[in-house]
Amino acid sequence: MAWGGSTPSGWVSVAIELIILIVLIFAVYQANKTLNELKLELNNLKKMLENVKRDTEETRKKLEEV
Repeated sequence: MAWGGSTPSGWVSVAIELIILIVLIFAVYQANKTLNELKLELNNLKKMLENVKRDTEETRKKLEEV
């Protein structure tokens, strides 16, 4: 791309490239945000599973005592 010329098609090309760049940056940002939210939700689910396992183990021990 020639930056020296100021033809209308050159400026249209530059504008389209900038728009594409902005869209790509926004897409990467949104993907990163979504992955972080999924990671947080996965950690919450792991904690819940650990709590259920612990509660199940406690219940099993109590039932064995009876």
